[in-house]
Amino acid sequence: MLVDDTQFPIVRMHYNLADDRGDEVSFQIFEDLLEREQSFVLIGLGAEPERVQSIEERKRVTLWMKSNRQTLHSYVRAMVYVEPSPAKRFIAKTSAHVFQKFWGYPILVAASETEAEAVAARLLAGEQAAQIEAEHANA
Repeated sequence: MLVDDTQFPIVRMHYNLADDRGDEVSFQIFEDLLEREQSFVLIGLGAEPERVQSIEERKRVTLWMKSNRQTLHSYVRAMVYVEPSPAKRFIAKTSAHVFQKFWGYPILVAASETEAEAVAARLLAGEQAAQIEAEHANA
């Protein structure tokens, strides 16, 4: 995964790209973002390549998340995941509650990066993810 924070408060997470510097850099970028103590929105792009995470990798992510969960909840307004496929969007939406329970912030699903950026702007302007999600469900 490649984390791009050059357009903060919008932070792009490219799941289909690897950061040649390793996972440690991604963790450090996230820690630096949280230390800013400012709200931001994550935009998730690209499907993660099919690979099995080792038990050690899963433990590491889980421990990091647990030690940063409250801070993540405080500053990450939401993740807006871009998924062009209607079927995959549906699947992502049905598992959104599990994602939020684990990470401590909501996930919204958009059909395009343009839509994701519009949702991110609304979130950064103070709208709640639940309100935005309800509008999408009724549309």
